[in-house]
Amino acid sequence: MGKNSSVISSSSWTLGVKFIERGVSLAVYIMLARFLSVEEFGVVAFAMLFLEFITVFTSSGVKDFILTRKEVSSSFIDTCTYSVIFISIAISSIFYLVMDFFFIDKSEMMKDVFQVLLFLPAISSFNIVQTALLQRSYNFKNLSLRNLVSTIIAGLLSIYCAYDGYGAWALVLYQYCKVIIDTIILQILVKYRPNFHFSLRYFKECYKFSLPLLFSEIMNFWSTRMMDLFVSVIHGAPSLAILNIARKFSRLVQQLSLTSLRPVVLSYASKSEDKSQSFAKFIAYVTFTIAPVLIAIGVYAEFYVTPIFGDQWAPAVIIIELLSYTAIAQCLSWYFGLILIAQSKNILLFKLNVIFTLTFFIVGVGSYKLSFENYVAIQVVLINIISFYKVFFVVKKKYIEFKCFMEFILPAVFSCLIFIIFALIFREVITNNHNSSSFITVSLVVLSSVISFLISAAVTMSFFKSFRAEIINIISKVPLKFRKSN
Repeated sequence: MGKNSSVISSSSWTLGVKFIERGVSLAVYIMLARFLSVEEFGVVAFAMLFLEFITVFTSSGVKDFILTRKEVSSSFIDTCTYSVIFISIAISSIFYLVMDFFFIDKSEMMKDVFQVLLFLPAISSFNIVQTALLQRSYNFKNLSLRNLVSTIIAGLLSIYCAYDGYGAWALVLYQYCKVIIDTIILQILVKYRPNFHFSLRYFKECYKFSLPLLFSEIMNFWSTRMMDLFVSVIHGAPSLAILNIARKFSRLVQQLSLTSLRPVVLSYASKSEDKSQSFAKFIAYVTFTIAPVLIAIGVYAEFYVTPIFGDQWAPAVIIIELLSYTAIAQCLSWYFGLILIAQSKNILLFKLNVIFTLTFFIVGVGSYKLSFENYVAIQVVLINIISFYKVFFVVKKKYIEFKCFMEFILPAVFSCLIFIIFALIFREVITNNHNSSSFITVSLVVLSSVISFLISAAVTMSFFKSFRAEIINIISKVPLKFRKSN
């Protein structure tokens, strides 16, 4: 009971504060989208693609090792800290030396932005271990508040710069300001100062665990970013910008929910006596609640894209609609890696991600003659195939028992299908009455989504009694936990 309530409290704080944090980030993003041309926006998107890849090297593996280790010592933490800092500096230096190869046919603006951003991973490496220590102690509340404070301060500064004509550099300033403030706050919260300790034994243990996971994360990164890479190389920066805008709201939802809950899921499910049931419940919860949001983003795209981002982004509508077809599959397979990590199957995870990445690469190369829209459509089909295979794999290997799948996950999928039916019906109604103002139309979209979700939830819980009992039990615990915390 206490543990379940703690999960709810941690999840609630993480989601609640992340919502506000991402709201500030979204405001900055929208303003930049309005101020920048499609070409300029694509320049920043391309530079950020490689920056995110560098960040994978510094944030993967070590953090999960600290989270899953039963006991940690001062010497162990010091060893992890110095290792991460060294790797961050080394990787950034390597990319600086070879970046002319990546930007040989790109604009000077793109090269300049990337050069400035190259210092970011080295700075952010100082807070990776501190973040893991807070997650390990279930201190998600302070961790979330730290993100909120840094986002608000950095966001206000970058918004001012955007108004003042800084353009793309306002986003660069936002990234640096946020990371520096994050690091300062973490030092205050954790009160950890590294000593001059370095254990070769801990170093070997850490990277014996981390390297397969790191390679797996690299493969996973390129399997999820392969579309960005091929779009930028084959179709150019403007198409990459359109893809970036098309993914903005869906990625925002994923960051607020699926990604934010990752440490919560790993911390609790890996220590659970029944890992199968724990993971099945988490997957069911996110599919039941998050997949409908991702579906609605695609179903109603034509009504909100141009009012929010501007008329220049109208081509993003069809891309958003196509990408929404992956909503259910992605929610079901989002924690695939965590399931294997909890089972100590890091090598297997790496091998599977190699296969998945090669599949995306081969299909991408084979699609180079297709138009931008057709290429995205092919990728959507491939994402669904691989995602559903991941679900099949964990059930077949009994990492998730079939009875848990039927009891928790199947009802969530059923609910999503019902939601799709009613969302499409409401879209037709809104389309036939599309002469209203943009504000009224967007309001109708939100209302239609809420009504569709309530109907689908009611239908699902009427058919699946055990699932209904589980949802009611979760809802009843939320206000009780908040009363205790206050």
